[in-house]
Amino acid sequence: MLSRKLIALDLDGTTLNEASQISERTRQVLQAADAAGHIVTIATGRPNAVSVQYYDALGLSTPMINFNGALVHIPHQHWAGEYERRLPQQAVGEILAMRDRYHIGLVAAEGKNMMLVDTDDPSLLDSMPISVAESRPLSAASLPAAPTSLMVVIPTQAGVDMAAEIMADFPSVNVNTWGGPENRDLSVLEIIHAGVEKTTGINYLAERYHIPHEDIMAFGDQFNDLDMLRHAGWGVAMANGTDAVKAVANDVTPLTNEEDGMANYLADYLHLHVDALLAQKNA
Repeated sequence: MLSRKLIALDLDGTTLNEASQISERTRQVLQAADAAGHIVTIATGRPNAVSVQYYDALGLSTPMINFNGALVHIPHQHWAGEYERRLPQQAVGEILAMRDRYHIGLVAAEGKNMMLVDTDDPSLLDSMPISVAESRPLSAASLPAAPTSLMVVIPTQAGVDMAAEIMADFPSVNVNTWGGPENRDLSVLEIIHAGVEKTTGINYLAERYHIPHEDIMAFGDQFNDLDMLRHAGWGVAMANGTDAVKAVANDVTPLTNEEDGMANYLADYLHLHVDALLAQKNA
């Protein structure tokens, strides 16, 4: 009999298709995995506010991992095992004070129940996943609490310089960088607590649920999935994933996220009889 698995799923490019939607096939397979006794958890860089809709669409009741491992919680309820690794307050204040010097276009301060944004360029809001944010001038004094993540939209070269300065001056934080809005010479810096990865949250859940390392599965496609694919018992890269991700994975899905690659791989790997499991679950 197949042992119980902890299945960690990236969202964008993995669980979601190119329209940022969950297909019916994906929903059915993940619900069948849940019905078979496996633990399905979303592990995303997104904040809670722009990922919980997918959690709800899948009908999950298991913990979710947000901010690339800085937040582990069960949405809509109090869970004794919840943790949130917030940024050091002093570092937050000094990073926000860099704004004018680096010509930053947008800063967002995010946490489980916090999504505050400060921008001089309202058009940036249209291209970033922050539509539920409250706009206000951000400073160390204006924040109600230390954020879990700071997101900075910045001219690309300035972003390289700012990231280097932050990493040199603040060993307590880590900076992830990716491309900004299309057709604009901008980059996005995500600043979270040092030492935090998706793997941090996954290993925490594995310990709480008594899942041995070899029974941890992880699916992903981008740079922020590298660590969890490398350290999972069975790491699976998406066919649409980067070469770097594929290089560290144990396997690669034959199909892309647009073709339900993760769902079909998982159904085959776990020998899921999807229709029968769903009928049993709904009986």
